[in-house]
Amino acid sequence: MKRRIFFQLLVTVVAFLMSSGRLVAQATNGEPTLQWFDARNLCIEGKGWSETKSFFDRLPARAEGRVRENVWNLSHDSSGMCVRFATDATAISARWTLRKKELAMAHMPATGVSGVDLYVKDHGHWRWLANGRPLKTAEEKNLVKGLERSRREFMLYLPLYNGVTEVQLGVPPDASLQSAPPRVSGAKPVVFYGTSILQGGCASRPGMAYPALLGRRLDWPTVNLGFSGNAWSEPEVADLIAELETAAFVLDPLPNMTPSMVKERIEPFVRTLRRAHPHVPIVLVENLTYTDSDFVSVRREKVEESNANLRAAFANLRRAGVARLYYVPGKKLLGDDGEATVDGTHPTDLGFLRMADAIEPILRRALKTVR
Repeated sequence: MKRRIFFQLLVTVVAFLMSSGRLVAQATNGEPTLQWFDARNLCIEGKGWSETKSFFDRLPARAEGRVRENVWNLSHDSSGMCVRFATDATAISARWTLRKKELAMAHMPATGVSGVDLYVKDHGHWRWLANGRPLKTAEEKNLVKGLERSRREFMLYLPLYNGVTEVQLGVPPDASLQSAPPRVSGAKPVVFYGTSILQGGCASRPGMAYPALLGRRLDWPTVNLGFSGNAWSEPEVADLIAELETAAFVLDPLPNMTPSMVKERIEPFVRTLRRAHPHVPIVLVENLTYTDSDFVSVRREKVEESNANLRAAFANLRRAGVARLYYVPGKKLLGDDGEATVDGTHPTDLGFLRMADAIEPILRRALKTVR
């Protein structure tokens, strides 16, 4: 009877801990080593829709069959999502389970494709602290230890080119951990739409993708809707993005579009967003100048034609009375020394820093108009 009562009590306690998102791991000697918190019970940023097939998907479940298969498959990547939390822990660990077995690509490291990236808020500014380097699809890493006992705000970015099915944060049993407080800037995010570049290829860490860089600089939540090789600005994608409550849209799809696509699709795409959001700023980004385009004339001509068509679309929209449109020229996005990419196209961390530098002042100006 006593044994049965003890067992029932144990089941009740475990159920309570699991329902609260907290589970304490036990060492072999019976002493607690870490308490684990399910990220799904904390503040998740970068997730535009709540009704997703898998919790960490970037498109809603009803998008399946509505968007092209490649877009749907890429929506399982967790690019741009982050867990925001506050803790007084002296050490922080992470567990994450990946969807895909391929941890890295030929031109992008596993730390960016499948790793996690930890930042801490220090005197009002976000500073990098640690990253989780994946060696297998179900990983557990001690990210940092030896922290001073002080309550701080943290942000853990999730993988750029892999998806996750589970994410947990581990802290010592004497520490507390809760969701981070709301941002000063408010709840509505900046929504980015674009290509593999916007998704984060080829950043060394998730926090180095340029939407993440801008989010930290502005202390503003962001949603990354980068779809590698598949940012074609289709009407069905515009309809989905228009559903989101946002502070601003940043449209950067040109590297995936032919000049004729730009001519035919950009204006309708913008008009769809504007109908749904009459006062939200919309930022158009030119095709960046590829670092080898001075020598590869075919690439240079394609970029020049695409950008000319984007400028024409911008002018047409302005003449038609579409207000709060902003424009980012592509010439300075990567600099002019040829040192900012892995392959002529996809930025390194240096390239992403330069992209953020070029876009930041225009995005700041756009956000000042937000009511």
